[in-house]
Amino acid sequence: MPEETIAQDQILAELKAFIEERFLPEGTAGLEADAPLLQLGILTSLNTTELIAHVQVRYRLYIPPEHIVGRNFRTLENISALVFGLQGDPAAMA
Repeated sequence: MPEETIAQDQILAELKAFIEERFLPEGTAGLEADAPLLQLGILTSLNTTELIAHVQVRYRLYIPPEHIVGRNFRTLENISALVFGLQGDPAAMA
């Protein structure tokens, strides 16, 4: 388990910054927490794979395959809730 649980709002802010930097056109920012990332084409299958790898490195969490579903990656809110919820899950310890 990580030394400390990271608050969900901090996770959301960090993931927002990561997604804006990596997947949005240069100079684009201001992504809303409830923006439909999949519908807007921001999270493609390749980008989602990169995001999952980032979560593994940054939060030392393994996202089990059963959690890699559209509803968990629909918005920044959904992704941060998933990461926050996995922090205490022994199956997710990378």
